[in-house]
Amino acid sequence: MKKGLIPQAVALTLLMTGAAQSAEITVSITNLTQGMLFTPRLLVAHTGAVDLFEPGTPASEGLTAVAEGGDTSILSAALDTDFANDQRNQTFGGPLAAASTSADYTFETNDHPYLSLVTMLIPTNDAFAGLDRWAIPTTPGTYTVTLNAYDSGTEANDEINSATSNLTGPDGGALGGVGVPGMAAPAPTQANLGSGGTGVAIESTGGILEDTGAEGNVHIHRNVLGDTNPNGGRSDLDATVHRWLNPVARMTITVN
Repeated sequence: MKKGLIPQAVALTLLMTGAAQSAEITVSITNLTQGMLFTPRLLVAHTGAVDLFEPGTPASEGLTAVAEGGDTSILSAALDTDFANDQRNQTFGGPLAAASTSADYTFETNDHPYLSLVTMLIPTNDAFAGLDRWAIPTTPGTYTVTLNAYDSGTEANDEINSATSNLTGPDGGALGGVGVPGMAAPAPTQANLGSGGTGVAIESTGGILEDTGAEGNVHIHRNVLGDTNPNGGRSDLDATVHRWLNPVARMTITVN
């Protein structure tokens, strides 16, 4: 073999065997539901020590903020200050409508071997779609994975439209915020929501909601109940629009 061809031969061997970990990936996500939106997505490339969520265990403060309000800043800040577990994270995109695909986003993994993602389903109390410690392939190509919907277990699934309810939380705070009952229901989700629901899995006494149904641990979401009464009933979700089956999302990852 000629001396000048050795680097090319080594590079070809690495490509064929997958021995070289790609540092850059391109990702997109497809919302597979009929009536739910996804909040901006927190994507993390990391070592195996990072664990954004673990079914059967309590949600962290950061995951709670994502699942109840779509806020990725707390979880991102916690990751940034956790120097013991090397990782890189970034929040991508805006609200992703039902039955649509996000733009492609380029993400630098810094050679970390695992990928995780979380995004809230709205309007819900504390549902999120998640990818947990997916091993990034070392061979360049395009890969697809599906994501289930999880319940963070931190809030009762009352299914009350916080934008139209005149009820308040136990501490007097507005419905829909982290730590108080009511669904996070920003403007894009209002068109298909009802009002006047008495609440699912809660007790309403004198206009004060008592949160009685928080499950305590992260688990596969059992879906929403909903009803077909737009001006009352138990739920402000439309059972013909907002119910889903897992998986709720598909991720496309191109390893460059």
